[in-house]
Amino acid sequence: MEELFYLQTEDGNKQQCKVVLTFDSDEHSYVIYSFIDEEGNESEDVSALRYELDDEGNMTDFSDLETEEEWEMVEEVLNTFIADSNDEDSEFFTVTDENDQELLCEVLYKFELKEFGKHYVLYSVAEEDEEIGELFAAEYTPGENGEVAQLHPIETEEEWEKVEEQLAFMQGNNEE
Repeated sequence: MEELFYLQTEDGNKQQCKVVLTFDSDEHSYVIYSFIDEEGNESEDVSALRYELDDEGNMTDFSDLETEEEWEMVEEVLNTFIADSNDEDSEFFTVTDENDQELLCEVLYKFELKEFGKHYVLYSVAEEDEEIGELFAAEYTPGENGEVAQLHPIETEEEWEKVEEQLAFMQGNNEE
């Protein structure tokens, strides 16, 4: 179902907007939205705001994002959402375990942490007729099409903390 809301413009008019995605961080709730023109056409451009929920569960009290870090976080969430939406088929790769057995692994999330200049993948071993099992994380080298070409261990505690934050953030968004 398409969710719409209105924003008050600087000239006092109301602008209709379409919700692309909502998500929560530890501190705020965010909406990524596009504009709808008078003819009902949706703009390709998107923007983001903070919001609160009123007693009836409607978005209210919109406010601008305040920091560059906030904008970067919103951009990362949007890029992850777009990447997940574009991946109709699951992505798989193989690893060799300590017994030289090849295991088929399913990519659950891929993301980049710009502060480290590295790509990361969260994955599980793909087993028939089973829910997602144990979760693994690694740094990876992307192939020509962005696929997982080579895995590398996550080496620093700082990287692990950021990967765990990203995982917690993504899991929180999937529960909605």
